This record gives sequence, structure tokens and C-alpha cells, in this order.
Amino acid sequence: MTEEQAYLSWLRYALWGGCHPELAEGSLSGILELANRQKTRGLVFEAMLRCGAALPEETAARMKELLLRLLSTHQMLDAAVAQGLGTLRQAGIPAVLLKGQGAARNYPDPQLRECGDIDIYIGPERLEEAVRVLTPLADKVDDELLGKHWELWIGQAELELHQHTMLLPTRRLTRVYRAMEADGLRHGLVPLDFGGVRVDTPEDTFNAFYLFFHAWHHFIEGGIGFRQLCDWTLLLHRRQDRIDRERLRAMLDGMRLLLPWQLFGCIAVHDLGLPEHELPFYDPARYDKSRRVLAIILSEGNFGRGKRPRRERPKGYLAGKAYSLHLHIIRFLQMFRIAPGEAWRSFVATIFNGFGRIFKDLRHK
Repeated sequence: MTEEQAYLSWLRYALWGGCHPELAEGSLSGILELANRQKTRGLVFEAMLRCGAALPEETAARMKELLLRLLSTHQMLDAAVAQGLGTLRQAGIPAVLLKGQGAARNYPDPQLRECGDIDIYIGPERLEEAVRVLTPLADKVDDELLGKHWELWIGQAELELHQHTMLLPTRRLTRVYRAMEADGLRHGLVPLDFGGVRVDTPEDTFNAFYLFFHAWHHFIEGGIGFRQLCDWTLLLHRRQDRIDRERLRAMLDGMRLLLPWQLFGCIAVHDLGLPEHELPFYDPARYDKSRRVLAIILSEGNFGRGKRPRRERPKGYLAGKAYSLHLHIIRFLQMFRIAPGEAWRSFVATIFNGFGRIFKDLRHK
């Protein structure tokens, strides 16, 4: 068994239970490195401690320390969710919690999911009003809109207030997705309780599509960890009876994403242990190509941080841009073998936006 296979066996055990894997001699360091790269340390560490795996005393102590930090971070983020979204609700501003602390509720133990920031959908119409309402609570507020969101901090918690959940490479895809976004983030919302405060999360069918699409977007652009795939897989498992498969298929077809869905789906089924019948549109014929996707995810990790560039980015402005273009071309060629259409659309948009930024920067010099 390879280190990658051993890591995945521990991850499956953490998600579903059953018989715990054997910890082969010499495999521990590789498994822990993968858990770190994939942002799944909480799950894997707790699983090893729970089943009494033969761990060095110092390693077990570090694992327990990490789990205590995760618990503390979840408590801090949950309190910020309650405070932030509770304040927006009192002000009459509709807000929807995306991913993160909402997705954690689908885990066997939410506090084992590694934390990030807090993403909140507001929409373009009331975004600036939401920033004004939350500013008195914030320790720091960004001066301007950053792409699709505005950032502020409540204590150590980073909140991103979104006017849109995704930025798309073409007008057609933008038009199609905005219609889906408006529906899935305004109707059929799923309420969760955060310390006595009602917090809305996306409607289930849209959420199944959104968690997948967000992960696929980052995979194409630079890399993801298994944390994102666990978020998506566990939503499909926990909310399977509430997902409208006909509507979901229309979303995938409208965005031309059925193939990527099936590639990730093969990983969810064969590597994470999701039952086949819980994955809409499962296609075993996609298994072989999904192995390429799996290998990339395992080697790159969360946001591609496992990649090691052959040389550092040059310091000069245009030299740096040329270096970035070189990396984008390499990524495009790698992704083109997996999903040609999506890779091409992403590459063209990246090049167009990149040259637009260069011209803008040069004009202001």
C-alpha cells in the first residue's frame, strides 16, 4: 500500500467509521504530511488517536494540541458567525453563510474540519450597507471591494462579504450562473442554529452544485485539498433526499460541467467512500481519467501549496508577469488533458484579464 492509499484509508475511516486501518511501519510521516497538505489533519489525527494507533508519544501530544486549537478556532468562528449574521438579520439585510462553518455541520464531528475564513453572501444591491452595519463590530475593515467580496475582521475572524459567489470567464456563463445563484441564495434556504441565532445557508440543490463548482474552479486555477472534496461529499451524503436531481442536471448542463462533476464523483465514491447511489450522475466510465485528477490533488494539496516552482518569481514587473504567464500555460496544458473546454475558457479569461491589468497598471505609472 502506498502512502497515498494509506492516507485515504485513514480519511475514509475518519468519515465513516468501521474497521480502522493498520498503521504500517514507516508510513506515519508520509500520512501526516498528506493530511497537512490536504487540510484534513483534524480528521486523520482524531481517527488515529481514537483507534489507539501505535504513535510516538511526542507525535500523539502534538496531535492532541492541534485538536484543541481546532476546537478553540471553531468556537471563535461560530461566535463571529452568530454576531455578524445576527447583526445583519437585525438590520433587515438578507445574508447567507457559504461553505466553511456551515459545511462543517455535515461532518460526523464539525470541530474536526480545518477552519478557514467566513464567507457571507449579501448580493450587490446591499453590500455597502452590510459593510456599514458591521463596521462598528469590526477590528479592521478593508478600504475597497476586492473582486467579488469585501473583507473585514471581527477579532481574529476574517469575514468576506460577497456581492457574487463566483466570477465567470464569459458573459454567457455569467448570465446562466447569476440566475442559479439568485434562486439558490434567496429561496429554500437551510437554517442552522449558531448559539441561538438563526443563520441561513444555501438551498440544498444549489449548495451541492456550488460546493462542487467552487472546488473545481480552484482545481483548474491552482489546486485544492481533500478538505473541499470532503465538504462536497458529506453534503451529498447528508442532504441526498433534498437534492433535486433534475434541476441539478440542468445546472451542470447549463454550465457545461457534467464531465468535471463525474470526475470528482469517481473520487468521492472510490476514494472517499460515498455510496454510488448517493452521487447523482455517477459514471464509472470516468474512473480512469479521475485517476489523473486524484494524482494532481494528492501532489498539489490545498491551493496548490504542495507545488514547488523550479525558480522564484523574478522581481521586475514585466518579468514577473511573463513568469506568471509561463505558469498559466503549464497549468492550461495539464488541465487540457482532463477537461479541454473548461481549461480553455479559464485560460482565455486569465490571459485577457492579465493583459488588461498590465495595460491599466502601465497607464497609471
